[in-house]
Amino acid sequence: MADVFISYSRTHVSLTRDLAIELEAKGLDVWWDTELIAGESFRERIIQELKDCKAAIVIWTPDSIRSPYVVSEAERARVAGKLIQVRTADVNPAELPPPFDTSHACLVDDRKGIFRSLSRLGLLPGDPTPSKSLRLPTENDYPAFWRRPVRYLLIGVAATVLLVIGVLAAANWPKETVAPAGAGIDLAAHSRGIDPAAISEASGVTAAKVANRFFDELNTGLHDSSIFDANVRLGRRGLMSKVDALNELRKVQFKYTRINCRMESDKPTLKHAEFARNGFRAMVQTECDFTDLTGVSTTERFPFEIEATAGPRGTLLISGLWHSETMWFWQPRVRE
Repeated sequence: MADVFISYSRTHVSLTRDLAIELEAKGLDVWWDTELIAGESFRERIIQELKDCKAAIVIWTPDSIRSPYVVSEAERARVAGKLIQVRTADVNPAELPPPFDTSHACLVDDRKGIFRSLSRLGLLPGDPTPSKSLRLPTENDYPAFWRRPVRYLLIGVAATVLLVIGVLAAANWPKETVAPAGAGIDLAAHSRGIDPAAISEASGVTAAKVANRFFDELNTGLHDSSIFDANVRLGRRGLMSKVDALNELRKVQFKYTRINCRMESDKPTLKHAEFARNGFRAMVQTECDFTDLTGVSTTERFPFEIEATAGPRGTLLISGLWHSETMWFWQPRVRE
C-alpha cells in the first residue's frame, strides 16, 4: 500500500517524476506509472491503489483537465477526503472542471504547499499548534497529598526502586552476540545459536518469497514501488534511484504484450550480500514466457540474482537485481 497516489497526464511525465522523487526522499511510498495506458485493463489496479493510498495528488494540466480518467480519480479522492490538487502554470484555477474549481490548487512547483497538505493528512510532520490554554502548572494545581514535601519523597522512593530493578535486570539479562551490519540473515540467525541447516532453510524460504513478489509485480506491470529500496543496482547499469530503476524495468513493457516469469526451483542459492546493509543475496533459476508485439511467444531460462536489504518494521526491500548479458529486463549502459 503506497502512501501517495499521483494522477497525471502522460504528457507531463518529467514533472511527475521530479515530484515523486522528492516525496520518496521524504520517506513516502509513491504509486505512479510512466507506462500506464489509460484503458480498462488497468482500471481495477488503479482503483485499488487509489482506495488504499493515504493521499492522492492530482496534477491538473491542459491535457489532464480533459481526461475523464484523471477527473474520475480526482473525484474518488475528493469523496474519500484525501485529495491534494496542484496545477501547472498554464492552467487557470477557473479552468478546473467542477467541483474542483471551488477548491484551492497550488502550483506543482510549490513544494512547501504540497508538503503542508501532506502534513494535514498526517503523512509528514507539521508545526504543532500550541493550545491557547497552555501554561505551566503551579503548586496549587496539585492535590493536597501531592504538594511539594510528599511529592519529593515519593519521587525519591520511586527512583530508588527503579534503579535497583535496573541493576538486577542488567546482571541477569541474557547475553546475545549481535551480527555485524551487512552480514545477512544467515549470520544474524547463526549468532543466536540456531542450527545451520535450519538457518539455510529459513533463509531460502525468505529469499524465495522476495523473488516471487518481484516476479508477481513484473508480470503485472511493476506498479508498486514500495517493494524496492530507495536506491537499486541494476546489474552493470549500477546504482540508481528506485524511480529510475523502475523506469528502466518498465521499458520491457514496450517490447512485449505479455510477460510471465517464475522460479524454476523453490530453493534459491544463497550468497553473501554485497551491497545490502543487513540482508541477503540469492540466485534463482528463472523461467520467463515473453509474448512479443506480433503475438509470438518464446520461453527463456536464465539465472537471476536478487539482493534484499533490511527495511522499516522488519521488512525486506529489493536493493539489487542481476541477470546475464542477454539483458531481458533492462539494457546495458551505453559505453562512451
